[in-house]
Amino acid sequence: MLAKKHNGFDSLAPVYDRLAALVFGKAIRKAQLCFLNDIPKGGNVLILGGGTGWLLAELLNVNPDCKVWYVEASRKMLESAQSKVASKPTASVHYIHGTEEFLPLNIRFNAVITNFYLDLFSAYSIHRVLNIIIKSILPDGILLVSDFTKGNVWSHRVLLFIMYRFFRLVCRIEATHLPDWRNQLRKLGWEEAGSKLFYNSFIQSSLYTTPAGKVREAIPHHEDVR
Repeated sequence: MLAKKHNGFDSLAPVYDRLAALVFGKAIRKAQLCFLNDIPKGGNVLILGGGTGWLLAELLNVNPDCKVWYVEASRKMLESAQSKVASKPTASVHYIHGTEEFLPLNIRFNAVITNFYLDLFSAYSIHRVLNIIIKSILPDGILLVSDFTKGNVWSHRVLLFIMYRFFRLVCRIEATHLPDWRNQLRKLGWEEAGSKLFYNSFIQSSLYTTPAGKVREAIPHHEDVR
């Protein structure tokens, strides 16, 4: 059974998507959608910390033959995801109530999606978390990450401060500030093969590969999509 802290997002599940839209408009969704077409057709896909499941439904629309492992620590979020794809009875989705520590050991993935997941961990934990994730990816696999950035815009720093205080209080997350997961990925041998910026460069969506699997031309890092 998961520790009570892992279900911290249960209380926000009914309003989470509306709350995100209220603060960030369409930027959150656009960021998570921009690299879905890069996922191999029919491949094994891991969605880690998928939330309410709207992204799962979008993935199955563009890649209906893929096999998905949907890992979510919040029971309420997981139930929401299951309900969103209930009309797709032929979809191959394995639901796991847990965290990165609950990944199946006998499966390796063509693509792993960690949208707004890595920001939940402290600087102390992020190296361990990334190592677990990377070990689950095939040598030519890809890692898709959408998350907030450490910018120099004053309003962004204030918003990050407020968000971390809010989510620590309501959801009992571990982190107190944004960890430097990008630098950790570079140290682990992963390269950014594509990147887009959203919400005045406060949100970044990136596609990562290892050098052996890097077959895509990089998208300019400064591109900002509203």
